[in-house]
Amino acid sequence: MKNKMRKAVLILMFCAAPFWHLSFPGMAAAAGFGRLIHKKNSLYHRILVYQYGPVVTLRFGMQPRVQVQSQVNVNNLRQHMAEYSKLAFCGLLYKPEPKKVLVLGLGGGVIPREMHYYFPAADIDVVEIDPDIPPIATRFFSFRRDDKLRVHIADGRMFIKKLIRSNPVPKYDLVILDAFNSDYIPFHLMTTEFLEQLKAVLAEDGVAVANVFYTNRLFDAEFKTFLAVFGRCQAFLGTYSENAMLAAPGPAAPALTLEDAVNRAKTLQRKHRFAFNLIMVARQLLPDKRPNAHAKVLTDDRAPVNWLRNRKTNK
Repeated sequence: MKNKMRKAVLILMFCAAPFWHLSFPGMAAAAGFGRLIHKKNSLYHRILVYQYGPVVTLRFGMQPRVQVQSQVNVNNLRQHMAEYSKLAFCGLLYKPEPKKVLVLGLGGGVIPREMHYYFPAADIDVVEIDPDIPPIATRFFSFRRDDKLRVHIADGRMFIKKLIRSNPVPKYDLVILDAFNSDYIPFHLMTTEFLEQLKAVLAEDGVAVANVFYTNRLFDAEFKTFLAVFGRCQAFLGTYSENAMLAAPGPAAPALTLEDAVNRAKTLQRKHRFAFNLIMVARQLLPDKRPNAHAKVLTDDRAPVNWLRNRKTNK
């Protein structure tokens, strides 16, 4: 879930599975995530998979900042264990019926799997840099590929750069940026230069959505960078996590008022019967939120992500 707050994780686990005991004997070393069932050192990550009852958790190492990459209840795949995976559906408020979707970052595969479930006719491309992740997502997290849900092993930026060289350049209705390592988003996926490339593969009426944390000064820099590239960007803030979604609509897509977002969510909820409440997601939009005026735009030659990541916001 890419949420560094272990307390929030445990609350979610209790609420999601009331049949569990309220104690975790012998689990202190596993941070309450249960028994370690798989580990592997890949070229990019120290991959750890834990299981407690039907809940399976993916971690990249033991870093405290991003404690959990993905979490799935294998007995109820429609259940979102993490706030960020529900928030990612905010993109539908701008583009209600996406036909072509791009997701950077696989993890346990929750976001592309659920997009595929609710929009089975959509073509979904997932880009994952680590070749060891897709087999783990399949084996432990009930992720399945088919002719509509494809996984590409590549660096997300290089994948998009290659798309730009195509003739014609493919255009995506919905792009979801969810690539994380054990610390945060790789810096080369946060800069002006990268977002300009991303913009080139986004449909005019499409939307790009990025999973970020909003409780540090890096958030303002990310927000300002999205505004610099796309001209418009809106924020959906988590209520029980530090996750936020930055939503940057294309030039032919709408910017939303809170009333617009809620009304669109009501229509989509009736039509698709989401297992989560999209209306609640819509209400997490702060349409007037803006980045700190002193924040700097991130570029390839100036991306002080670690310095900013360690400094809490004053707001």
